[in-house]
Amino acid sequence: MKSIIQKLYNLYMEENDRTDIERLRTQGDDLCKKKREDAYQSYQKLRSRLTGNLAEELDILMDKHLEIFPQELENSFEAGFKTGAKLMCEIFSEEAETIKRYGSFRDQ
Repeated sequence: MKSIIQKLYNLYMEENDRTDIERLRTQGDDLCKKKREDAYQSYQKLRSRLTGNLAEELDILMDKHLEIFPQELENSFEAGFKTGAKLMCEIFSEEAETIKRYGSFRDQ
Protein backbone atom coordinates (compact mmCIF):
# COMPACT_ATOMS: atom_id res chain seq x y z
CA MET A 1 0.00 0.00 0.00
CA LYS A 2 1.37 3.40 -0.97
CA SER A 3 1.97 5.94 1.75
CA ILE A 4 0.19 9.28 1.66
CA ILE A 5 3.48 10.96 0.78
CA GLN A 6 3.95 8.63 -2.19
CA LYS A 7 0.41 9.37 -3.38
CA LEU A 8 1.02 13.12 -3.04
CA TYR A 9 4.28 12.75 -4.94
CA ASN A 10 2.52 10.92 -7.76
CA LEU A 11 -0.16 13.61 -7.94
CA TYR A 12 2.52 16.30 -7.85
CA MET A 13 4.45 14.65 -10.67
CA GLU A 14 1.33 14.09 -12.79
CA GLU A 15 0.32 17.74 -12.41
CA ASN A 16 3.85 19.01 -13.04
CA ASP A 17 4.25 16.77 -16.08
CA ARG A 18 1.31 18.56 -17.69
CA THR A 19 2.16 22.08 -16.55
CA ASP A 20 5.93 21.80 -16.99
CA ILE A 21 5.61 20.58 -20.54
CA GLU A 22 3.49 23.62 -21.35
CA ARG A 23 5.78 25.95 -19.38
CA LEU A 24 8.88 24.58 -21.08
CA ARG A 25 7.27 24.96 -24.48
CA THR A 26 6.27 28.54 -23.85
CA GLN A 27 8.95 29.92 -21.52
CA GLY A 28 11.77 27.41 -21.73
CA ASP A 29 14.11 26.70 -18.91
CA ASP A 30 17.25 28.03 -20.54
CA LEU A 31 19.71 27.14 -17.78
CA CYS A 32 18.49 23.58 -17.40
CA LYS A 33 18.23 23.19 -21.16
CA LYS A 34 21.82 24.43 -21.60
CA LYS A 35 23.16 22.10 -18.90
CA ARG A 36 21.29 19.16 -20.40
CA GLU A 37 22.64 19.97 -23.86
CA ASP A 38 26.20 20.38 -22.50
CA ALA A 39 25.98 17.04 -20.73
CA TYR A 40 24.68 15.34 -23.86
CA GLN A 41 27.45 16.87 -25.97
CA SER A 42 30.05 15.65 -23.46
CA TYR A 43 28.51 12.18 -23.57
CA GLN A 44 28.52 12.16 -27.38
CA LYS A 45 32.14 13.39 -27.51
CA LEU A 46 33.31 10.69 -25.10
CA ARG A 47 31.26 7.96 -26.78
CA SER A 48 32.69 8.78 -30.20
CA ARG A 49 36.22 8.23 -28.86
CA LEU A 50 35.43 4.81 -27.39
CA THR A 51 35.65 1.43 -29.08
CA GLY A 52 32.53 -0.68 -29.55
CA ASN A 53 32.66 -2.55 -26.23
CA LEU A 54 33.57 0.52 -24.20
CA ALA A 55 30.85 2.55 -25.90
CA GLU A 56 28.33 -0.15 -24.98
CA GLU A 57 29.57 -0.11 -21.38
CA LEU A 58 29.16 3.67 -21.29
CA ASP A 59 25.59 3.31 -22.59
CA ILE A 60 24.82 0.73 -19.90
CA LEU A 61 26.25 3.02 -17.23
CA MET A 62 24.22 5.98 -18.50
CA ASP A 63 21.06 3.84 -18.61
CA LYS A 64 21.62 2.84 -14.97
CA HIS A 65 22.01 6.50 -13.98
CA LEU A 66 18.79 7.34 -15.81
CA GLU A 67 17.00 4.55 -13.93
CA ILE A 68 18.23 5.92 -10.58
CA PHE A 69 17.21 9.53 -11.21
CA PRO A 70 13.41 9.13 -10.77
CA GLN A 71 13.92 7.29 -7.46
CA GLU A 72 16.27 10.02 -6.24
CA LEU A 73 13.72 12.64 -7.23
CA GLU A 74 10.98 10.79 -5.32
CA ASN A 75 13.22 10.40 -2.26
CA SER A 76 14.08 14.11 -2.33
CA PHE A 77 10.41 15.03 -2.58
CA GLU A 78 9.59 12.78 0.37
CA ALA A 79 12.44 14.17 2.48
CA GLY A 80 11.41 17.74 1.69
CA PHE A 81 7.78 17.01 2.49
CA LYS A 82 8.70 15.42 5.81
CA THR A 83 10.99 18.32 6.66
CA GLY A 84 8.17 20.76 5.94
CA ALA A 85 5.77 18.76 8.10
CA LYS A 86 8.31 18.65 10.95
CA LEU A 87 8.78 22.39 10.66
CA MET A 88 5.02 22.94 10.89
CA CYS A 89 4.81 20.68 13.94
CA GLU A 90 7.62 22.60 15.61
CA ILE A 91 6.00 25.94 14.87
CA PHE A 92 2.59 24.83 16.10
CA SER A 93 3.99 23.21 19.23
CA GLU A 94 5.90 26.40 20.06
CA GLU A 95 2.76 28.43 19.41
CA ALA A 96 0.72 26.11 21.63
CA GLU A 97 3.32 26.43 24.38
CA THR A 98 3.22 30.22 24.11
CA ILE A 99 -0.57 30.20 24.34
CA LYS A 100 -0.42 27.94 27.41
CA ARG A 101 2.12 30.21 29.02
CA TYR A 102 0.71 33.62 28.16
CA GLY A 103 -2.81 32.97 26.94
CA SER A 104 -4.03 33.70 23.44
CA PHE A 105 -3.92 37.10 21.85
CA ARG A 106 -7.72 37.08 21.89
CA ASP A 107 -7.70 36.97 25.71
CA GLN A 108 -5.93 40.33 25.91
